[in-house]
Formats: sequence, structure tokens, C-alpha cells
Amino acid sequence: MFNTPQMSQRDPDATAVPLFKMLPVLNPTKTAQEGRPIFDDIEVVEIRFPGSRNYQPFPVHSESHKVDDPYTGASRSVTYAERFRKQYEQFKAHEMQTKSGTPLAYVPFLTEARRAELHAQNIYTVEALAAVEGFELKSLGYQGRDLKNKAIEYISERKNAAPDMQMQAELEALRARNQALEDDVAALKARRIDEETNAKKIENQLVRLTNEQLKAMIEDASKEPLQGVVPRQTLLRMATDIQLAAKTAA
Repeated sequence: MFNTPQMSQRDPDATAVPLFKMLPVLNPTKTAQEGRPIFDDIEVVEIRFPGSRNYQPFPVHSESHKVDDPYTGASRSVTYAERFRKQYEQFKAHEMQTKSGTPLAYVPFLTEARRAELHAQNIYTVEALAAVEGFELKSLGYQGRDLKNKAIEYISERKNAAPDMQMQAELEALRARNQALEDDVAALKARRIDEETNAKKIENQLVRLTNEQLKAMIEDASKEPLQGVVPRQTLLRMATDIQLAAKTAA
């Protein structure tokens, strides 16, 4: 999430250095559909100030601050693109084609040197490589056609594998849920065994007490007198529960 910095009462931009750029953001929906990582570029601005290392990206069309309309008196939002209009226009004038797709870094059939060469030719995604034609294809050299075909093959294979990958992800999630349930059951079973063991130890100690001593212990804990004649086994169980609860709370 992007947070808006506080605006100063003085000129907040006197020393500000706005840097506009594209930030690749993973698109989960497209990624699941295509079976390969799909990124969308969003326009952001980093506002830097001399002497400070603190900065973060903000979407250029999100609200930077509010101003009062001199005609209506109403408050309106000012975006970062409006706040730094001149720098934003300069950024747009030199902007490269917006990239949306799978970055070449995820493609296994390219070397780092080849990726660098493709970047120099403004090819940043496997989709762009698969779509290159004509003079641009010739400019890739004698391996250009082979690279294009590999890109097409990669997209096709990943697309066909997408349903299987989604099913695999669902199976993994199901396994994780089942494992969590098994762990919970095992933990409950272990706790029950532990409680039964502790209860048996406590009962073995309480069996030495008389019925009157057990009754006094129970009444002291419950703050209420016991009514009628209570069997010894019931007194032992009630006293054991009291001692076990006190031990668990401690």
C-alpha cells in the first residue's frame, strides 16, 4: 500500500526531487490464467529530498494532497502527476512502451548477455519477443527467428500447463489444510493424554484425603456449600478437576 507523505506548511517542494518511473507489479489473475508470471507496469514517482535516504514510490495518479478551489471554496484532490506536472510531462515524453507480460528474466532459454541485447532493442517481455516481425526481427541477428519461435513455444507450453498448475496449487493448498487439521488433532490428542496423566497423578494424591477434607476443598474453591450426601468418587472427581484447572491456569 502507498502512503502519502505529510505536506509542510512551507513550500514542500522547494528541495524535492521527483523521479518518475515504471514499477512492475505482479498480476495474480493473469499469472494464474497464463501459467507464467505476468507483470503490469504502473507509473510511480519517488520523491527524494537532499540529505534524506527515506523515500518510497507513490502511484502518480493517486492523491498527493488537497487544495481549496478558489472559485467554489470546495476542497479537491491533487495528484502527484499534477503536483509535479513539468517533471511528469518530461517523463511521458521520453517514456518507453509500457511493458505488460512475462519479463525476460523468467525465460529459461536466454542467457544474461542475450537478455541485455534484447533490452537494448526495447524488448523486455517474452510476449514482445514472440510478436517481433519484419525489420525488428532481422535486427535480432541470425538467431532472431529461433528466439521468436522459442518465445512462442514457451507461451504456448505455459498456457497449456496453466490448468494443471492451478490444479496442483489447489492440491498443495488442500494438502496443507489437511496437514494443519492432522497437526491440530495430534495436538489435541497429546493435550488430552497429558491432562489424563496429570489428573491420575492428582487423584492418586487426593485419595489420601477424607471425604470431609475433599468437601472442604471443593466448597472453598466454588464458594458454595455442597448439598446432601455426595459419593466419595464424585468428591474425588470434583476435587481433581479443581486441582487440574489450577495447575493448567498456572
